[in-house]
Amino acid sequence: MKKIGFGIIGCGGISNYLHIPELKAIEEAEVVAIADIKEERARLTAERFNIKFWYSDYMKLLKRNDVDAVVIATPHPTHAKIAVDAINAGKHVIIQKPMCTNLKDAEAIVNASRKRSDLKVMVLPFVYFDTPAFDYVKDLLNSGDLGKICMARSRVAHGGPEKYQEEVARMFGEEKSCWFFDLERAHGGVLLDLGVYAISQIVYLLGKVKSVSALTATLDKPAKVEDNCALLMEMENGAISIAETSWTQVATFEGTSIYGTKGTVLLNYFNTPVIFYRQKDSSWIMPALTKEKEPQHTHRHFIKCILKDLKPIGTPEEGKHVVEIMEAAYESAKIGKTIRLKT
Repeated sequence: MKKIGFGIIGCGGISNYLHIPELKAIEEAEVVAIADIKEERARLTAERFNIKFWYSDYMKLLKRNDVDAVVIATPHPTHAKIAVDAINAGKHVIIQKPMCTNLKDAEAIVNASRKRSDLKVMVLPFVYFDTPAFDYVKDLLNSGDLGKICMARSRVAHGGPEKYQEEVARMFGEEKSCWFFDLERAHGGVLLDLGVYAISQIVYLLGKVKSVSALTATLDKPAKVEDNCALLMEMENGAISIAETSWTQVATFEGTSIYGTKGTVLLNYFNTPVIFYRQKDSSWIMPALTKEKEPQHTHRHFIKCILKDLKPIGTPEEGKHVVEIMEAAYESAKIGKTIRLKT
């Protein structure tokens, strides 16, 4: 059996809690090496997961012939350079959300991936929506059972990243800090952290966005970035969509809604994958659906794409569109005007 050798770049919480444990559980994957700019983090993570090779310089990891693919799980502004370096080094790449923080960097990733079409580059979070629930809703959209789509809404929110960052600091015996609140280190706030999910869900289901109006605010967190944000988006199909996100929400209550002339769909409300209201018989339908297609689905999908030469869900081009939407949202909030997208 061919194994895909993985390198993990960035040894924070998302790698320790998600990427490394999932890859270690997949027979076709082998975590060969890890890297983090904080040498102690790299060393302790390697010890925790029994990984033989660790580095503080990710370029040394990229030079390894036994590393076929890398996961980039570093702070947002660093994604683009590492991704381009990895692609140029001949590695398949998973880029943690958001793909990057500005359109210029997004174009650099797209251009690099186009030059190496033999490599698989997958941008999160699109593959997270490859679930039975989203498949069901896509079937409703394609079949016309919802009628003409007029509006959509998606909200992704929680109480903020600081508690999670405190857990990571305790894990490595570090002083408490939250880089998410630092504009220089993060380039933005909750929009880049959580709003990317809400926007991506709308794009995944309804297609591209034509224009964006947005409001951002810092209402509670000791941060130089926004902790609340709302986007009003005009879709290419004419529908109006709203994306909401917040770091100041106490209870986890969120979801995605699609409103058509023949039906309404609620995704992930009340711990229910799908609730569908059908106008023709005034009935509510709750199909029995699982939340995930298979264990470790994100990483298994990526490995399958490498081994079978398939196109991953979440291409750099799709990631670029989401980055363009977020960049337009920041500009709109700054000048108080609607921004029309170029692509």
